[in-house]
Amino acid sequence: MADSDLLIIGAGISGLSMAHYAAAAGWSVQILEQEQRVGGCLHSHRFTGPLDGFWLELSAHSAFNSYSNLLAILKSLHALERLQPRAKVGFRLFADGAVRRIPSQLSFSELALALFRLLGLIKTGRSVAEYYGHIVGPRNYAAVFEPAFSAVICQAADEFPADALFNPRPRCKEVPRGFTLPGGLQTLADIVAGSPGIRVERGRTVTRLQNQGEQFIVRTDRGDYTTRALCLATPVAVTSQLLRPEFPKLAEYLMEVKTATVETVGVAIPKSRLTLPLVAGLIGRNEPFLSVVSRDTVPDPSYRGFTFHFRPGELDEAGKRDCIARVLKLSSDLSISMEMIEKINQLPALRVGHGERTQAIDRLLPGSRLALTGNYFTGIAIEDCVARSRQEFARLRQELAGADPPVC
Repeated sequence: MADSDLLIIGAGISGLSMAHYAAAAGWSVQILEQEQRVGGCLHSHRFTGPLDGFWLELSAHSAFNSYSNLLAILKSLHALERLQPRAKVGFRLFADGAVRRIPSQLSFSELALALFRLLGLIKTGRSVAEYYGHIVGPRNYAAVFEPAFSAVICQAADEFPADALFNPRPRCKEVPRGFTLPGGLQTLADIVAGSPGIRVERGRTVTRLQNQGEQFIVRTDRGDYTTRALCLATPVAVTSQLLRPEFPKLAEYLMEVKTATVETVGVAIPKSRLTLPLVAGLIGRNEPFLSVVSRDTVPDPSYRGFTFHFRPGELDEAGKRDCIARVLKLSSDLSISMEMIEKINQLPALRVGHGERTQAIDRLLPGSRLALTGNYFTGIAIEDCVARSRQEFARLRQELAGADPPVC
C-alpha cells in the first residue's frame, strides 16, 4: 500500500497549491521540500534584533486582485481578511546616474503612432522586442520599455515571448488591487502549508524516482516514500534531472528551457538617512541591476527597505555595496555598516516557441500518474503557477478516478 495518494516534490506556491486541491478532494498528501522553509519564490526575509518585525521580499514581490485561483484558495482557508493593500506609489527610472520620472524619458511623437502600429499585430510567435518594440518605436523601447520589461521578469526581456509577459485577467473588486500579508508574501505559503490535510517534510533531498506502474518510489537522503501519484513542483532544471531515468522524453523537452540567474541583495535603511522620494521601485537602464523593489508600498514607521536584483556576474560584493550606496545616496559610514541579505534566484528564460514545447510535454503526461507544475509553463506570475497546479490536479483526479480506492 502506498504511503500517500499524492506526493509532491517542492513546497513553493506551485506545490502548495497542488497540495491544497488534492487535500480538498480528500486525498492524502505529502510534500517533500529540500529547504527548511516553504514558499520557494515567495521568500520574505524577516529581520530579527533591532529590526524585528521588518521584512523584505527577496523573490516575488506582487499579488493582485486578478489572481482568481489564488484568491479562491485564500477564501477557502478563511484568509482573505488578512490581506493588506499596497500603498499607491509609482515606479521611476534610474538612468545616467539619477532618478527620473518615466514620462520624461518618453518620445511622445514616436508613441503617438502606437495605436496604428498595433492594428493587425499578433503577439503569438513574436518576442518582446519584436512585438512591443514595433508598437512603441525603437527610441521608446530602448529608453523605457525594454528596461521596464526586464525589471518585471528579472532578466533580459528582448527574447522573452510576448504572449507570456502579460496575461489579462478579470479583477475581484472586493479585494485590494495590489496586496500582501503581514510578514510578506511568504505568509501565503505558510497559510497553505499549515492547512488541514497537508504534510510537509522539510530538509528532504530527492535523489531518484522509480516508476513501478501502480505507484512511484521516491528515494531521498532520509529514506524512501511510495505514492499512487507524483507531482514535481521543482525548478525546471531539477525537474528534468529527476525525470531523465524514467521519463527521458519529458526530460529532453524540459532541458530545452533555459534558466536566468538573478543575484538579489536586500537592505534595510533608517528612514532618516534617506532622501529618495517614496517609490514602488526603480527601473535600471544601463545599470548593473535590473530593478530595485521598495518596501515603500508597505510603509514602516522607522525603516525603508530595498531589494536590488543584479544582473549575474557583473559585480562582486564590494561592487554591489558601492552600487547600492550610489543609488540610495548613502553616506560612507552607513554604506560600510549596512546589513546585506543576499540570495540567488533562478527563473525560467522562456523563448518564442515555448507554447509548442509545453503542448508537447502535456501530450506525454496523460496516463502517467505524473503531474508537472511550476513557473515554466504559461508565465512566471504567482497566478500562472496556481492555475497550472489546478489544471494538473484536475487531470490527475480524472485519471485516478477508476483506479484503486484512495489510501486511508
